[in-house]
Amino acid sequence: MSAEDIYRLLLRAYPPDFRAEYGREMMLLFRDQCRESDVRTVGFWARVLYDVARSAPVLRVDAWHSGGIENTRTVEVIMKLDAMLTVLLGVFGIVNAVVEWVAGSKGAIDGRYVLAVVLAVFASVLLLGAGAAILLRRPQPARVALLASVVLFVAARLLFPWMSIFSQLVGFGLPVALLIALYWPRKASPLGAA
Repeated sequence: MSAEDIYRLLLRAYPPDFRAEYGREMMLLFRDQCRESDVRTVGFWARVLYDVARSAPVLRVDAWHSGGIENTRTVEVIMKLDAMLTVLLGVFGIVNAVVEWVAGSKGAIDGRYVLAVVLAVFASVLLLGAGAAILLRRPQPARVALLASVVLFVAARLLFPWMSIFSQLVGFGLPVALLIALYWPRKASPLGAA
């Protein structure tokens, strides 16, 4: 492996846009340094590695920050769509619990069944409220509502296992996914609120 091949590998530490713009010039400068110095010495490679280690991480962070600002707008749109879906699924959960209540009332109803359906209704109402809080840009109440919704869905499921697979996915998966999205760190959009 030649010194230029090694340096090409080291250049991969820099962001792709930076390499595209300055990579050729950096290779030309490296060739000049190779002609002026002995590439077989530890000192030469120590200087090259020090330069890459000093500059590449800073450029990577800068590229990541500028990319984060551009991607924030997309994340905001996705969160709005998720919030609208959450509201709809909260309504679906309420309707599903009412249908389950009606279906269960034709047979023998015990206290565990009634409590499980009531918990599922409250969990769906909390899910609906979390979607509304996300739409209103109130992340803290949304987090509390999502966490409470998960707890109520788990309690309802453990109390009386009547939920369908889809209801379980909605009741457990959606709030957990939204909690992760709400806790995911991101910068505010320079364009302002959407």
